[in-house]
Amino acid sequence: MLAADSTTLKLDLRQRAQLSMNASTFYAYSGVYALAMPVHHIHLVSKAFPWSIDIKSPTVPLTCEAVWNALYAALQEPIADSEWGFFVGERKIRETIEKAAKKRGDKVLKRIDYLGESTVFRGLEKADEFQRMRLLPGTEVCTETWVVKMSD
Repeated sequence: MLAADSTTLKLDLRQRAQLSMNASTFYAYSGVYALAMPVHHIHLVSKAFPWSIDIKSPTVPLTCEAVWNALYAALQEPIADSEWGFFVGERKIRETIEKAAKKRGDKVLKRIDYLGESTVFRGLEKADEFQRMRLLPGTEVCTETWVVKMSD
Protein backbone atom coordinates (compact mmCIF):
# COMPACT_ATOMS: atom_id res chain seq x y z
CA MET A 1 0.00 0.00 0.00
CA LEU A 2 2.86 2.41 0.71
CA ALA A 3 5.22 1.44 -2.14
CA ALA A 4 5.81 4.49 -4.34
CA ASP A 5 6.08 2.38 -7.49
CA SER A 6 2.68 0.72 -7.09
CA THR A 7 0.40 2.70 -4.79
CA THR A 8 -2.52 4.65 -6.15
CA LEU A 9 -2.89 6.45 -2.84
CA LYS A 10 -2.72 10.24 -2.93
CA LEU A 11 -2.67 11.58 0.60
CA ASP A 12 -2.55 15.36 1.04
CA LEU A 13 -0.50 15.88 4.20
CA ARG A 14 -2.09 19.26 4.92
CA GLN A 15 -4.86 17.18 6.52
CA ARG A 16 -4.99 14.08 8.69
CA ALA A 17 -5.29 10.84 6.71
CA GLN A 18 -8.86 10.28 7.89
CA LEU A 19 -9.88 13.59 6.29
CA SER A 20 -7.63 13.49 3.24
CA MET A 21 -8.70 10.12 1.82
CA ASN A 22 -12.07 8.50 1.42
CA ALA A 23 -13.28 6.57 4.45
CA SER A 24 -13.40 3.16 2.79
CA THR A 25 -9.74 3.40 1.71
CA PHE A 26 -8.66 4.66 5.12
CA TYR A 27 -10.39 1.87 7.03
CA ALA A 28 -9.35 -0.82 4.54
CA TYR A 29 -5.63 0.01 4.85
CA SER A 30 -5.06 1.86 8.14
CA GLY A 31 -4.39 -1.34 10.09
CA VAL A 32 -2.25 -3.02 7.41
CA TYR A 33 1.45 -3.44 8.18
CA ALA A 34 3.45 -0.50 6.85
CA LEU A 35 5.98 -2.84 5.23
CA ALA A 36 5.78 -6.38 3.88
CA MET A 37 7.27 -7.71 7.12
CA PRO A 38 6.18 -6.46 10.55
CA VAL A 39 8.63 -3.85 11.88
CA HIS A 40 8.81 -1.70 15.00
CA HIS A 41 11.04 1.11 13.69
CA ILE A 42 11.02 2.99 10.40
CA HIS A 43 13.25 5.94 9.55
CA LEU A 44 11.92 8.28 6.86
CA VAL A 45 13.87 10.81 4.79
CA SER A 46 12.88 12.73 1.68
CA LYS A 47 14.28 14.62 -1.26
CA ALA A 48 11.32 17.01 -0.85
CA PHE A 49 12.06 18.14 2.72
CA PRO A 50 15.15 18.30 4.97
CA TRP A 51 13.77 16.58 8.09
CA SER A 52 14.01 12.94 9.03
CA ILE A 53 11.16 11.17 10.81
CA ASP A 54 11.55 8.19 13.13
CA ILE A 55 8.49 6.07 13.78
CA LYS A 56 8.80 3.59 16.63
CA SER A 57 6.46 1.22 18.41
CA PRO A 58 7.97 -1.10 21.01
CA THR A 59 4.88 -3.29 21.36
CA VAL A 60 2.99 -3.57 18.05
CA PRO A 61 4.20 -3.60 14.44
CA LEU A 62 3.88 -0.32 12.57
CA THR A 63 0.87 0.13 10.32
CA CYS A 64 0.05 2.35 7.37
CA GLU A 65 -1.89 4.60 9.73
CA ALA A 66 1.18 5.01 11.95
CA VAL A 67 3.19 6.17 8.92
CA TRP A 68 0.44 8.55 7.77
CA ASN A 69 0.05 10.01 11.27
CA ALA A 70 3.80 10.42 11.78
CA LEU A 71 4.21 12.24 8.46
CA TYR A 72 1.28 14.52 9.19
CA ALA A 73 2.49 15.30 12.73
CA ALA A 74 6.08 15.98 11.65
CA LEU A 75 5.00 18.36 8.92
CA GLN A 76 2.61 20.24 11.21
CA GLU A 77 5.49 21.22 13.50
CA PRO A 78 6.28 24.95 13.48
CA ILE A 79 9.46 25.90 11.63
CA ALA A 80 12.13 26.46 14.27
CA ASP A 81 14.10 29.68 14.43
CA SER A 82 17.29 27.81 13.47
CA GLU A 83 15.54 26.30 10.42
CA TRP A 84 14.25 29.71 9.37
CA GLY A 85 17.83 30.97 9.64
CA PHE A 86 18.78 28.59 6.81
CA PHE A 87 15.65 29.18 4.72
CA VAL A 88 15.62 32.98 4.88
CA GLY A 89 18.79 33.18 2.81
CA GLU A 90 17.18 31.29 -0.07
CA ARG A 91 14.65 33.68 -1.64
CA LYS A 92 12.71 30.98 -3.51
CA ILE A 93 12.34 28.78 -0.40
CA ARG A 94 11.39 31.75 1.79
CA GLU A 95 8.74 32.90 -0.70
CA THR A 96 7.34 29.35 -1.03
CA ILE A 97 7.00 29.04 2.76
CA GLU A 98 5.42 32.46 3.20
CA LYS A 99 2.97 31.93 0.34
CA ALA A 100 1.87 28.51 1.66
CA ALA A 101 1.38 29.86 5.20
CA LYS A 102 -0.65 32.77 3.85
CA LYS A 103 -2.79 30.34 1.84
CA ARG A 104 -3.44 28.37 5.04
CA GLY A 105 -4.42 31.65 6.72
CA ASP A 106 -1.87 31.25 9.49
CA LYS A 107 0.97 33.49 10.65
CA VAL A 108 2.78 30.53 12.22
CA LEU A 109 5.12 29.00 9.66
CA LYS A 110 4.94 25.20 9.62
CA ARG A 111 7.15 22.57 8.05
CA ILE A 112 4.33 21.67 5.61
CA ASP A 113 4.74 25.19 4.18
CA TYR A 114 8.28 24.30 3.07
CA LEU A 115 6.68 21.94 0.52
CA GLY A 116 4.63 24.67 -1.15
CA GLU A 117 2.12 22.88 -3.39
CA SER A 118 3.92 19.51 -3.25
CA THR A 119 2.02 18.23 -0.22
CA VAL A 120 0.74 14.92 -1.65
CA PHE A 121 2.33 11.78 -0.21
CA ARG A 122 2.96 9.34 -3.08
CA GLY A 123 4.54 6.48 -1.16
CA LEU A 124 7.85 5.14 0.09
CA GLU A 125 10.79 4.00 -1.99
CA LYS A 126 14.32 2.74 -1.50
CA ALA A 127 17.18 4.90 -2.73
CA ASP A 128 20.27 3.47 -1.06
CA GLU A 129 22.76 6.13 -2.15
CA PHE A 130 20.49 9.00 -1.09
CA GLN A 131 19.71 7.25 2.20
CA ARG A 132 23.43 6.86 2.98
CA MET A 133 24.16 10.46 2.01
CA ARG A 134 21.19 11.76 4.05
CA LEU A 135 22.20 9.93 7.26
CA LEU A 136 23.58 12.36 9.82
CA PRO A 137 27.18 11.31 10.60
CA GLY A 138 27.38 9.51 13.92
CA THR A 139 23.74 8.41 13.74
CA GLU A 140 22.87 4.73 14.05
CA VAL A 141 21.67 3.21 10.78
CA CYS A 142 18.06 2.01 10.79
CA THR A 143 17.70 -1.01 8.50
CA GLU A 144 14.22 0.18 7.54
CA THR A 145 15.11 3.60 6.13
CA TRP A 146 12.75 4.71 3.38
CA VAL A 147 12.50 7.77 1.14
CA VAL A 148 9.18 9.63 1.17
CA LYS A 149 8.03 10.56 -2.32
CA MET A 150 5.95 13.74 -2.63
CA SER A 151 4.14 15.47 -5.50
CA ASP A 152 1.59 18.20 -6.29
